[in-house]
Amino acid sequence: MPRSYSSIRLEMEKIENSLHIRAYVKMRELSLSFYTFKENHQMLKQHLNANDDMDYQLQFEYKPLRWQYHPLQQETYRLLLNFVASAMALVEHTRNIVRDTYSNCQFQREYQNKISQEMKDAPVNKFIQDLRSHILHNKFPFVGIQFHHQRISSLGDSENLCSTKIRLTFSRDGLLKWDKWTKPAREYLDSQGDLIFIDVLIDEYYSLIESFHLWLNKRQQEMHESEYSWLLDQWEELYKELDDAILAKRFD
Repeated sequence: MPRSYSSIRLEMEKIENSLHIRAYVKMRELSLSFYTFKENHQMLKQHLNANDDMDYQLQFEYKPLRWQYHPLQQETYRLLLNFVASAMALVEHTRNIVRDTYSNCQFQREYQNKISQEMKDAPVNKFIQDLRSHILHNKFPFVGIQFHHQRISSLGDSENLCSTKIRLTFSRDGLLKWDKWTKPAREYLDSQGDLIFIDVLIDEYYSLIESFHLWLNKRQQEMHESEYSWLLDQWEELYKELDDAILAKRFD
């Protein structure tokens, strides 16, 4: 016997409150957090590596007075804040989702082992976490600008055509003046040269986080594959029934 709209909705609500869909929803929430982090990394990287784009360079042709920030620096600070904030949001969201979904499960121990082995004391990981604290609770670290000019052709005795490469950097010694770096973050700084190229730094950190989340996503798919398949099948059938009930006006 065909069911009414109300009975179908009641069954859908039961499924929505089931463990199957809670795990699915948590995965979707985490994918949103990773997407935000990924896009902020990409935007910052594009800004840092737009060295060959003359139109992009011309946006920053303004030469400020000595006590003013260059527009290149201003844009870097804006994008850098977005990057480190989304990085730490992803850390917190991941931790909360694993705790809420897998509390007292074998996977929680597997997850903690993975964190301990690959993430907890990774110098670049701790450096980015501390950099976020530096920016939010202290100040923006100074961003240096390196302009590399290279002659690419000669147009006569007095006129040359040059290309310009721009690199944005932190000063290692300038960063070390802050006294709140954790031991792994200080180790990261000690391992660097006088200048830390920001594009290299963010790519190193992104690779570490991407690798971890690829593992996490793969493990979740493995653990919940049958549940997700069941959920999608049930949802498709219920929506078909719901459409039929609406067309037939079976609302009671």
